[in-house]
Formats: sequence, C-alpha cells, structure tokens
Amino acid sequence: MAKKQEIETHPHSSKYTCPFCFASVDLKDIHYQCTNPACTKMFLRELDEKTARKYRSKNIDEEIDPENSIFLGKDPAGLSPVTTKYHIIRNASGICDICKKPVYKRLCPGCHNPIPQGAEEEGSTVFVVLGPKGVGKSHYIAVLINQLRNSFSPEFGATMSPATDRTTLKYRDMYYKRLFEEGRKLSPTLSFEQSRESREPMIYYLRFLGGDSPRVYTLAFFDTAGEDMDSTNKMMSLNLNSFISRASGIVFLVDPLQIPYINNRIRMDNKPPVGANVANMLSDITNIIRTNNSMRMKEQIQIPLAVVLTKADVLMKAPENDEESSILFGPNSSLNIEREKGKFDRTNFEQISAEIEEYMRRAVSKGFIQTVKEFKEHSYFAVSALGSNPTGNVLTRGISPMRVEDPFIWLLNCESLEEKKR
Repeated sequence: MAKKQEIETHPHSSKYTCPFCFASVDLKDIHYQCTNPACTKMFLRELDEKTARKYRSKNIDEEIDPENSIFLGKDPAGLSPVTTKYHIIRNASGICDICKKPVYKRLCPGCHNPIPQGAEEEGSTVFVVLGPKGVGKSHYIAVLINQLRNSFSPEFGATMSPATDRTTLKYRDMYYKRLFEEGRKLSPTLSFEQSRESREPMIYYLRFLGGDSPRVYTLAFFDTAGEDMDSTNKMMSLNLNSFISRASGIVFLVDPLQIPYINNRIRMDNKPPVGANVANMLSDITNIIRTNNSMRMKEQIQIPLAVVLTKADVLMKAPENDEESSILFGPNSSLNIEREKGKFDRTNFEQISAEIEEYMRRAVSKGFIQTVKEFKEHSYFAVSALGSNPTGNVLTRGISPMRVEDPFIWLLNCESLEEKKR
C-alpha cells in the first residue's frame, strides 16, 4: 500500500500516543496484565482492608479496574465499576507481582486499554474524523470501516482487525446491524455530555505486512456529535483538543447541503436547513492545534488534512435549471474517472482535489481555502457513504458507497507519515 522504502535502522521510541485516551505515554512507565486468572483470586485474597475497598468487586473472581472505570465515565467505588478477571500489574517491570512470571499484555497506564506489540517501532498513527452536526460522520465511519475491511484490504494486500472486543461489539450493535442488516439510517450521535460511553473510540489495526517495508497503522474512529464541535471552548472543555492536536491525520467532513450557496440552489425533496459555518469550525480546529502544540501563527501545521465533501451523490444528478447546474458535477467531472486499483493513483487524486478546491472556493469562501492551506499537506475529496438519499429513515435503494476510502488512501501515502514510518 504505502510507497516502497528502504528500511532504515532507528532507535526504538519510548513515546506512544494512546489512541483511546490520547495521552502521551512513556513506554518505560506502562502497566501490564497477567493472563492467569488464579492471580486475580490470590491478589484479592491477600489485600488489606483499606486496599480491598479499592479493588475488591462483588464477584470474588474479578478485581475492579479504577483507571478503565474512570476512562469510561464510571465510578470505581459505585455500583457498576469496570472489573477484570485478569490481574493488573501497576508497574513497568513486566513481571506479575503475584505469580512472579513474565507478562506480555501491555496497558496504557492512564486508561488501561491495550498497547500493541511493535509500538516502539511503529508508534501510534491515529486518524480522526471531524465535522459539524448532520454532516454524516456516523454513516461515513460505518461505511468506511466496512469498505476498509471487505474491499480496501484485499485490494491492497492488507488486514484490518479490531483492537478490542468492545470495538467489535460497538461497531456491530451501533452501526452495522442497523445500517447494513436493517437498512435504516443511524440515529444521531449523542453529545459527550449526554453519553460518556461515546468517549471511547473504535480502534482498528491496519496492517500491510507484504513487501520490503511492512506497515502497521492505528485507526481511531471517534464519532463526535456535531454540537461538541461548536466552539473552541466546547472542544477544550470536553478534552477533544487532546486527540485533535495529537492526530496523525484529520478527515474534515463538509455537507454540501449545509452550505448556503448550494442549499439555496439545489432542487430536492426534504432539503435540510443550512448548517454550521464550516470555515469557522476549521479555524477553531487550527487554533486548537496551534495552542496545544505551541506553534507560531506563521508555521504550517504538520498534520495532513483531508477535506471531504460528503453526500456527493446529490450533486451528480441532471440539472433542472441553470442555477442548479452551477452547483452540480457534470459528466466531465473528474469524479467520474475511476482511480487505478491496487495503487496510490496520485494523478486521479490531484485532479479531483483541484476540482473540489475550486468548487469549495466558490461555494464556501476564499477564507476557508486559506485556512486549509495552513496545513502543509492537504487535499480535497468528494464521497458518498450511502450512494443515494434515504426515504425518511429507510434506505430504500440500499447502500452504494462512492469513493469513501479515497481520503484514507491519500493519508496513508502522505510524506509526513512516510517519514514517521521510516
């Protein structure tokens, strides 16, 4: 998938960004978990009264995990803390303090989610998906995961696997069943303030193991509610600034139907109202990145940015009048040219990016284009997750994705990621 590079030898890094809590972790100070359940029973049996109140659960075979409980918004001392059958070692010795044997399952010390093998060599390459309310983030993420697993991976000789059982269950129960099995639109994403469980991203490992230069990427799908992105202060108060500023790549979604210039001209049934100002939202994101990374205003941001026009299928119909023809993609659009399969088709992507950039310059503003240029590496895309407009909540025409994987193919081939992986 990624461009072929000569493998160079570099010292192992001791820094790792946790894709769950987005803390910067020193790999010399991590926690471990023993896979022998007998150690949990012995640990609980030997606790003194004071420590027992912290770790002993209602189930004599399970210990309370305070760190993971807090991460998931649960009270460790409450009625339903997170518990585990496998004893947690809160030091970086790599030796179980009960059975005295080596342990190999590594945990982030902040949230107790897993740290994969190879983190020293590969680090953590985390992509995030952002955008205003109603832009279609949930549908895009749901369809993208399905495409990456079932279409993209065999095409590029990759494998994609969930990092945890919770990711498997969350994707199946909240996304796949409703969308692909029941044929219904997804429910709106709840704000972090309404649902603490929404704070846990779905994490997948994307592995390219063939060729001379193997690659492993961590994909963190964080389905934020649009209202959580309303302002810089809101993002900071919810700690969204951590994962935005430490991202390895950003996918910024823009709904054409929320843009006044397009909304006022397009003719369609059940047209949604105009949405949030995407230029202001992107400006807030750049301010957060600069503040968190102590950057000067004249410095270009090193995080690659993919600007993605969603619901592009509504812009590819035949125009009903001259006003509508000015905002639709005609038969000569570069979007109608298929990318070359099994490789990074740079020419095709550059043609699309140039067309969409000019489109956004007219439809949104020149200021928006200038903000995009604050990112050293940036590109524009147009996609459709569903392929057609639903009737109410029902997907009457099924799901026919259009180019949803393009932004990720581009991100995986950005120079900054190539340099990081060498």
